[in-house]
Amino acid sequence: MPNAETPKRGAEEIDQGILDEGCYHLTRLGMTPGEVAARFEITAGQVTKRAARFEQLLREGKVSDEPVSRDFWRSIREEAEGNVKVTFVSEKGFHHSWRSDLRKLDGPTLLAIFESCKAFLDLDPSSRFLEYNTPKNYDPLAMQREISRAVTVVGSLLEEKWREEQSARTAKGPGPDARRPEH
Repeated sequence: MPNAETPKRGAEEIDQGILDEGCYHLTRLGMTPGEVAARFEITAGQVTKRAARFEQLLREGKVSDEPVSRDFWRSIREEAEGNVKVTFVSEKGFHHSWRSDLRKLDGPTLLAIFESCKAFLDLDPSSRFLEYNTPKNYDPLAMQREISRAVTVVGSLLEEKWREEQSARTAKGPGPDARRPEH
């Protein structure tokens, strides 16, 4: 029987131990109890209590702090903050990167990634089916869906870079090539 602290997901319940572990790691990674509470749909007080309970289990040696778990919760935090992991394709193969890392790239590099992803999707005759809902349990187009998502993310990054360049040009004023009005 679920207690008041257990968030419901349809007929499924989130395992208490996983919730405790998540509260512990996410607060250690810099999220406030309020931010964690909003994500897990519990109160900030419950987050603090759950994190302390997991910390006690660590001290008692009943659970171990695995690097894999820390990495998992770090990726959860990144995605909660809007920093999604993107799979994209280039002439060298498939790659994974965080959106924040892609944002650091220059415009021509982003454009090359965008174009190679678009070319990959254009080569696939099944790409027209990407517009439909994802099937349950097995998705034969999973990779294409990831690349399609990369096109969206990289496209928005290119748009941001373009806006930044436009506003930088506007702030500088007309360049030396600008014509002077004739009197």
